Amino acid sequence: MNIKKIGLSALAGSLAMFSANAVELAVSGKTEITYAKKDVGSNGNPFGMGNAITFSGSGDVNGMTATYTAVLGDGGQANSNTSETFASSSLMLDMGDMGTIGFDQGVGEFGVGTIDDKTPYAYEEQWTYVGTSNGLVAAGGTNVVGYKNSYAGYNLSLEIDPGHTNNSKSGSTGDGGNALAADSGYNFAITSSMGMDGLNAGIGHGEEENSPTASKATKTEFNTGFVTYAIGGATLGYQLSSNTNELATATESEVEIAGVSFSVNENLAVSYSMMNREVAQSAAGTDGKDIKEKTKGLGVSYTMGSAALRVLMADGDNIGGIEGVDNEHMEVSLLLAF
Repeated sequence: MNIKKIGLSALAGSLAMFSANAVELAVSGKTEITYAKKDVGSNGNPFGMGNAITFSGSGDVNGMTATYTAVLGDGGQANSNTSETFASSSLMLDMGDMGTIGFDQGVGEFGVGTIDDKTPYAYEEQWTYVGTSNGLVAAGGTNVVGYKNSYAGYNLSLEIDPGHTNNSKSGSTGDGGNALAADSGYNFAITSSMGMDGLNAGIGHGEEENSPTASKATKTEFNTGFVTYAIGGATLGYQLSSNTNELATATESEVEIAGVSFSVNENLAVSYSMMNREVAQSAAGTDGKDIKEKTKGLGVSYTMGSAALRVLMADGDNIGGIEGVDNEHMEVSLLLAF
């Protein structure tokens, strides 16, 4: 009995020691109420609400720092006990001068996704809700491995996509051709201020290989470059992006984005931006001419401590490279962070 007591006491002591050294998760959250109205699709009830809780913690691992982040979001579903899902999560290991490696599930820690639109905006990119595209096809942090580090004032961020399913259905597996094509590839971003106050510039490149079930793989390449400059309360931004595909019938595009934001005071900010996407029409059934998809948006944000009132008014023409397909989107958001 004494031996058992000694063993139990030792176990309790080691558990207490482990608990004392365990990483504590910090919790933050936000709730948002929106009013949105658009031209295309069902408007229904224009009001919506979404909530998110973020858990984050870090701890020492043999002289390195491991950081875990997870976001629990309900998607605004009020009537289902199973509606809460992990919207995104990541696990990062900071190795000091050797850089940071990590695994990302939707947070957007690495690669071209970190610079997909660096032009300034007060509330969301102007293309977010109208259905237009910035032309980049990176995996966007879906089960990817990444690495980032800084070298002599230049920041490198690399994303490796081992493979994910996209939204294009192809191939035939006995289910009517509903198999999802698999994509895999890599992309990276390099950014720097180049030693100039107010300046931020960067380039990005990536390749994604599409592997349909019933045909050979095709490769898509995409590139982007941006520059922003802040002076006083104003920030100016310009970005060029493109994507090409080796398949003759694939849609290719070139994108140009320009924007400006201005901080009226410490609470109020406004922004205006425009995006033109030149879509090459080479698929069967088209006349081969290029179509220009145009987007413009006005954003306003007013912050009051932990609360923010934001407005976005955006419209797009020739969406998806199809003439006459237009949309307008207006949204008002009240965000509370805690």
